[in-house]
Amino acid sequence: MIKRYLLIIITAFGFSIAQAQTPLTEAVDFTAKDVHGVQHHLFDILDNQEAYVFIDFFSVTCGPCQTIAPMVDSLYKVFGHNFGQLYVLGIDQNFNNQMVLEFEEEYNISYPAVSGIEGGGSYIFEDYQIPYYPSLILIAPNHTIVEQSIPVPTSALELVELMESYGLLPYVAVQEIDNPLRLNFYPNPVADKLNISSTIGTHIVHIDVYQITGQKIISQKNTNAQRTSQIDVAGLKKGLYLLSVEFASGKRLSKPFAKQ
Repeated sequence: MIKRYLLIIITAFGFSIAQAQTPLTEAVDFTAKDVHGVQHHLFDILDNQEAYVFIDFFSVTCGPCQTIAPMVDSLYKVFGHNFGQLYVLGIDQNFNNQMVLEFEEEYNISYPAVSGIEGGGSYIFEDYQIPYYPSLILIAPNHTIVEQSIPVPTSALELVELMESYGLLPYVAVQEIDNPLRLNFYPNPVADKLNISSTIGTHIVHIDVYQITGQKIISQKNTNAQRTSQIDVAGLKKGLYLLSVEFASGKRLSKPFAKQ
Protein backbone atom coordinates (compact mmCIF):
# COMPACT_ATOMS: atom_id res chain seq x y z
CA MET A 1 0.00 0.00 0.00
CA ILE A 2 0.97 3.68 0.23
CA LYS A 3 3.33 3.40 3.22
CA ARG A 4 5.69 0.99 1.48
CA TYR A 5 6.68 3.77 -0.91
CA LEU A 6 7.69 6.27 1.78
CA LEU A 7 11.37 5.37 1.91
CA ILE A 8 11.92 5.07 -1.83
CA ILE A 9 10.05 8.05 -3.24
CA ILE A 10 11.73 11.44 -3.25
CA THR A 11 9.98 14.17 -5.20
CA ALA A 12 11.16 17.53 -6.48
CA PHE A 13 9.09 19.35 -3.91
CA GLY A 14 9.57 17.00 -0.99
CA PHE A 15 7.16 17.20 1.88
CA SER A 16 7.07 19.51 4.83
CA ILE A 17 4.89 20.50 7.74
CA ALA A 18 6.15 24.05 7.26
CA GLN A 19 3.53 26.54 6.29
CA ALA A 20 3.15 26.43 2.52
CA GLN A 21 1.31 28.88 0.33
CA THR A 22 0.44 30.11 -3.11
CA PRO A 23 1.65 33.64 -3.92
CA LEU A 24 -1.47 34.17 -6.05
CA THR A 25 -4.40 36.28 -4.91
CA GLU A 26 -6.69 35.42 -7.84
CA ALA A 27 -7.73 31.93 -8.88
CA VAL A 28 -6.42 30.35 -12.07
CA ASP A 29 -9.07 28.35 -13.91
CA PHE A 30 -8.64 24.63 -14.48
CA THR A 31 -10.61 21.58 -15.51
CA ALA A 32 -9.41 18.35 -13.93
CA LYS A 33 -10.69 14.78 -13.88
CA ASP A 34 -10.58 12.98 -10.56
CA VAL A 35 -9.58 9.34 -10.12
CA HIS A 36 -13.22 8.24 -10.52
CA GLY A 37 -13.60 9.98 -13.87
CA VAL A 38 -15.59 13.02 -12.69
CA GLN A 39 -14.57 16.39 -14.14
CA HIS A 40 -14.22 19.46 -11.94
CA HIS A 41 -14.21 22.87 -13.63
CA LEU A 42 -13.13 25.48 -11.11
CA PHE A 43 -14.83 28.54 -12.58
CA ASP A 44 -18.09 26.63 -13.11
CA ILE A 45 -18.10 25.77 -9.41
CA LEU A 46 -17.34 29.36 -8.39
CA ASP A 47 -19.72 31.03 -10.85
CA ASN A 48 -22.64 28.60 -11.11
CA GLN A 49 -22.70 26.87 -7.75
CA GLU A 50 -21.43 30.03 -6.01
CA ALA A 51 -19.52 27.86 -3.59
CA TYR A 52 -16.23 28.48 -1.87
CA VAL A 53 -13.57 26.02 -3.06
CA PHE A 54 -11.19 24.42 -0.57
CA ILE A 55 -8.16 22.81 -2.24
CA ASP A 56 -5.86 20.35 -0.52
CA PHE A 57 -2.59 20.21 -2.48
CA PHE A 58 -1.06 16.92 -1.37
CA SER A 59 1.14 13.97 -2.22
CA VAL A 60 0.20 10.38 -1.49
CA THR A 61 3.58 9.69 0.14
CA CYS A 62 3.61 12.80 2.34
CA GLY A 63 3.23 11.97 6.02
CA PRO A 64 1.47 15.20 7.06
CA CYS A 65 -0.83 14.83 4.03
CA GLN A 66 -1.82 11.38 5.24
CA THR A 67 -2.45 12.72 8.74
CA ILE A 68 -4.80 15.51 7.68
CA ALA A 69 -6.65 13.55 4.96
CA PRO A 70 -9.34 12.31 7.41
CA MET A 71 -9.76 15.88 8.69
CA VAL A 72 -10.30 17.17 5.15
CA ASP A 73 -12.74 14.31 4.58
CA SER A 74 -14.71 15.39 7.67
CA LEU A 75 -14.84 18.93 6.28
CA TYR A 76 -16.18 17.54 3.00
CA LYS A 77 -18.93 15.61 4.79
CA VAL A 78 -19.93 18.33 7.26
CA PHE A 79 -20.48 20.83 4.44
CA GLY A 80 -22.58 18.54 2.28
CA HIS A 81 -20.39 16.38 0.03
CA ASN A 82 -19.82 19.32 -2.36
CA PHE A 83 -23.54 20.08 -2.68
CA GLY A 84 -23.55 22.92 -0.17
CA GLN A 85 -21.69 26.19 0.24
CA LEU A 86 -18.25 24.57 0.20
CA TYR A 87 -16.58 22.47 -2.49
CA VAL A 88 -13.63 20.33 -1.38
CA LEU A 89 -11.04 19.03 -3.83
CA GLY A 90 -7.74 17.22 -3.37
CA ILE A 91 -4.95 17.66 -5.93
CA ASP A 92 -1.98 15.31 -5.96
CA GLN A 93 1.39 16.56 -7.18
CA ASN A 94 2.94 13.77 -9.25
CA PHE A 95 1.42 10.29 -8.86
CA ASN A 96 -0.95 8.27 -11.02
CA ASN A 97 -4.61 7.34 -10.56
CA GLN A 98 -3.85 3.96 -9.02
CA MET A 99 -1.66 5.47 -6.32
CA VAL A 100 -4.29 8.07 -5.45
CA LEU A 101 -6.98 5.36 -5.36
CA GLU A 102 -4.82 3.41 -2.90
CA PHE A 103 -4.43 6.61 -0.86
CA GLU A 104 -8.23 7.00 -0.75
CA GLU A 105 -8.70 3.42 0.35
CA GLU A 106 -5.97 3.41 2.99
CA TYR A 107 -7.04 6.65 4.63
CA ASN A 108 -10.78 6.13 4.06
CA ILE A 109 -11.40 9.41 2.26
CA SER A 110 -14.31 10.22 -0.03
CA TYR A 111 -13.71 13.78 -1.22
CA PRO A 112 -12.73 13.96 -4.91
CA ALA A 113 -9.01 13.71 -5.59
CA VAL A 114 -7.11 14.47 -8.79
CA SER A 115 -3.91 12.59 -9.59
CA GLY A 116 -0.76 14.39 -10.64
CA ILE A 117 -0.32 12.39 -13.86
CA GLU A 118 -3.63 11.35 -15.50
CA GLY A 119 -5.67 14.02 -13.71
CA GLY A 120 -3.36 16.93 -14.47
CA GLY A 121 -2.62 17.79 -10.87
CA SER A 122 1.05 18.50 -11.58
CA TYR A 123 0.06 21.33 -13.93
CA ILE A 124 -2.29 22.81 -11.32
CA PHE A 125 0.58 22.71 -8.81
CA GLU A 126 2.65 24.71 -11.30
CA ASP A 127 -0.13 27.20 -12.07
CA TYR A 128 -0.65 27.91 -8.37
CA GLN A 129 3.10 27.93 -7.65
CA ILE A 130 2.74 25.56 -4.70
CA PRO A 131 6.15 25.12 -3.01
CA TYR A 132 5.32 22.41 -0.44
CA TYR A 133 2.64 19.99 0.60
CA PRO A 134 0.29 19.80 2.28
CA SER A 135 -0.79 23.24 1.14
CA LEU A 136 -4.37 24.28 1.84
CA ILE A 137 -6.08 27.23 0.17
CA LEU A 138 -9.60 28.67 0.03
CA ILE A 139 -11.09 30.42 -3.00
CA ALA A 140 -14.19 32.65 -2.74
CA PRO A 141 -16.95 32.69 -5.40
CA ASN A 142 -15.58 36.01 -6.71
CA HIS A 143 -12.35 34.14 -7.66
CA THR A 144 -10.31 35.73 -4.87
CA ILE A 145 -7.97 33.41 -2.97
CA VAL A 146 -9.06 34.45 0.51
CA GLU A 147 -6.80 31.94 2.27
CA GLN A 148 -3.41 31.54 0.60
CA SER A 149 -1.93 29.47 3.39
CA ILE A 150 -4.22 27.67 5.82
CA PRO A 151 -2.12 26.32 8.71
CA VAL A 152 -1.89 22.54 8.85
CA PRO A 153 -4.76 21.62 11.21
CA THR A 154 -4.61 19.43 14.28
CA SER A 155 -8.33 18.63 14.12
CA ALA A 156 -11.24 18.77 11.69
CA LEU A 157 -12.94 21.26 13.99
CA GLU A 158 -10.27 23.86 13.18
CA LEU A 159 -11.16 23.62 9.49
CA VAL A 160 -14.90 23.75 10.18
CA GLU A 161 -14.51 26.86 12.33
CA LEU A 162 -12.43 28.55 9.64
CA MET A 163 -15.19 27.94 7.08
CA GLU A 164 -17.78 29.25 9.53
CA SER A 165 -15.74 32.45 9.85
CA TYR A 166 -16.60 33.07 6.19
CA GLY A 167 -20.31 32.59 6.91
CA LEU A 168 -20.50 29.03 5.57
CA LEU A 169 -23.05 26.75 7.22
CA PRO A 170 -22.75 23.01 7.80
CA TYR A 171 -25.09 21.00 5.60
CA VAL A 172 -27.25 18.19 6.96
CA ALA A 173 -30.48 16.53 5.92
CA VAL A 174 -32.57 18.83 8.09
CA GLN A 175 -34.30 22.18 7.59
CA GLU A 176 -31.93 24.81 6.23
CA ILE A 177 -31.13 27.66 8.57
CA ASP A 178 -32.09 31.26 7.83
CA ASN A 179 -32.92 32.97 11.11
CA PRO A 180 -31.49 35.37 13.71
CA LEU A 181 -31.27 32.76 16.50
CA ARG A 182 -27.98 32.21 18.28
CA LEU A 183 -26.90 28.93 19.83
CA ASN A 184 -24.37 28.45 22.61
CA PHE A 185 -23.03 25.12 23.80
CA TYR A 186 -20.17 23.98 26.01
CA PRO A 187 -17.76 22.37 26.59
CA ASN A 188 -16.34 21.83 23.13
CA PRO A 189 -14.69 19.33 22.84
CA VAL A 190 -17.03 17.46 25.17
CA ALA A 191 -16.48 14.26 27.16
CA ASP A 192 -19.99 13.45 28.43
CA LYS A 193 -22.60 16.20 28.94
CA LEU A 194 -23.12 18.93 26.34
CA ASN A 195 -24.84 22.04 27.74
CA ILE A 196 -26.98 23.97 25.26
CA SER A 197 -28.65 27.38 25.44
CA SER A 198 -30.28 29.90 23.11
CA THR A 199 -29.67 33.63 23.49
CA ILE A 200 -33.04 34.82 22.24
CA GLY A 201 -36.40 34.38 23.95
CA THR A 202 -37.58 31.18 22.28
CA HIS A 203 -37.11 27.85 23.97
CA ILE A 204 -35.57 24.61 22.73
CA VAL A 205 -38.02 21.84 21.83
CA HIS A 206 -35.85 19.18 20.19
CA ILE A 207 -32.17 18.24 19.98
CA ASP A 208 -30.60 15.92 17.40
CA VAL A 209 -27.04 14.75 16.93
CA TYR A 210 -25.82 13.64 13.50
CA GLN A 211 -22.77 11.83 12.28
CA ILE A 212 -20.85 13.83 9.71
CA THR A 213 -22.22 11.47 7.06
CA GLY A 214 -25.72 12.81 7.83
CA GLN A 215 -27.04 9.85 9.88
CA LYS A 216 -29.08 10.82 12.97
CA ILE A 217 -27.72 9.01 16.05
CA ILE A 218 -29.30 10.87 19.00
CA SER A 219 -32.75 12.44 19.24
CA GLN A 220 -34.01 14.12 22.40
CA LYS A 221 -37.13 16.16 23.21
CA ASN A 222 -36.86 19.13 25.56
CA THR A 223 -40.03 18.78 27.63
CA ASN A 224 -39.51 21.94 29.69
CA ALA A 225 -40.17 25.32 28.09
CA GLN A 226 -36.67 26.55 28.69
CA ARG A 227 -33.89 28.11 26.67
CA THR A 228 -31.35 25.71 28.15
CA SER A 229 -30.91 21.97 27.90
CA GLN A 230 -28.34 19.22 28.22
CA ILE A 231 -27.63 16.12 26.17
CA ASP A 232 -25.57 13.07 27.07
CA VAL A 233 -22.98 12.21 24.41
CA ALA A 234 -20.73 10.03 26.58
CA GLY A 235 -21.51 6.99 24.42
CA LEU A 236 -20.21 8.55 21.23
CA LYS A 237 -16.82 7.68 19.82
CA LYS A 238 -14.13 10.33 19.58
CA GLY A 239 -14.66 12.49 16.51
CA LEU A 240 -16.63 15.30 14.89
CA TYR A 241 -20.45 15.46 15.06
CA LEU A 242 -23.22 17.88 14.20
CA LEU A 243 -25.62 19.29 16.81
CA SER A 244 -29.02 20.33 15.45
CA VAL A 245 -31.44 22.22 17.71
CA GLU A 246 -35.10 22.98 16.95
CA PHE A 247 -36.74 25.97 18.63
CA ALA A 248 -40.39 26.60 19.55
CA SER A 249 -40.63 28.99 16.59
CA GLY A 250 -40.00 26.05 14.24
CA LYS A 251 -36.56 27.30 13.27
CA ARG A 252 -33.51 25.08 13.51
CA LEU A 253 -29.84 25.82 14.08
CA SER A 254 -26.95 23.41 13.53
CA LYS A 255 -23.33 23.56 14.69
CA PRO A 256 -20.46 21.06 14.71
CA PHE A 257 -18.86 19.85 17.94
CA ALA A 258 -16.03 17.51 18.84
CA LYS A 259 -16.32 14.46 21.12
CA GLN A 260 -13.11 13.78 23.02
